[in-house]
Amino acid sequence: MVAAKMDKKDLDQPDAFQEAVGKVMTYARENRQKLYAASGALALVIVLGAGYFFYSAHTESEAAKLYLEARMKVMKADPMGMGLAGPEAAKAFEGVVEKYPSSDAAQGARYELGNLYFTAGDYDRSIQVYRTFVEKASGKDIRTVYAWFGIGYSHEAKKEYDKALEAFNRVADSKPGNVHEGLSYRNIARIYEEMNDRGKALDYYRRALEKTKDPAASSLLKRKIAQLG
Repeated sequence: MVAAKMDKKDLDQPDAFQEAVGKVMTYARENRQKLYAASGALALVIVLGAGYFFYSAHTESEAAKLYLEARMKVMKADPMGMGLAGPEAAKAFEGVVEKYPSSDAAQGARYELGNLYFTAGDYDRSIQVYRTFVEKASGKDIRTVYAWFGIGYSHEAKKEYDKALEAFNRVADSKPGNVHEGLSYRNIARIYEEMNDRGKALDYYRRALEKTKDPAASSLLKRKIAQLG
């Protein structure tokens, strides 16, 4: 290949790359303190980020251990899962929430506390802790559905029927699937029945039947519909 012909003008022009490097070096010399400060700040951000990561991981690990200890106390107090775990188990879960409130384990503890408070008949605390759980839960956490059910059952136990309906409708409106939607309609129908509104109770029992595939549950719903119809 024949080399490109170069004239005197080309030879007299400085190399573009060398010129760019020279400008960078000149800037670096003139702004040395600024560059030192910027690199130091970057290093600090990296160190702080790494420190937070390891601290967060350690916190989650410690919170998980405390949560597991609380779960073991529940299993020991109530091995058959009959809802008989006492105040000691609740206190253990409360400890997880108090010590590691932002951890994933604390969310699990809040959900467990809602169940324990409800079983103990402490409906106000049950509602409070379930609502805190819901506020902090991600949209994909299925326990949110059960937390809203717990809120509804607690209000129902207090005969606060309007608030119970609000909670059960929250689940139904979220379209959580046929099983949970059907259960929501059954709960809503029962509340209307307790409020002596036979028409709405009948309507929601019919909606529940449409969503129910379990033969035993379907049989009970048909019986209810026959009684109210």
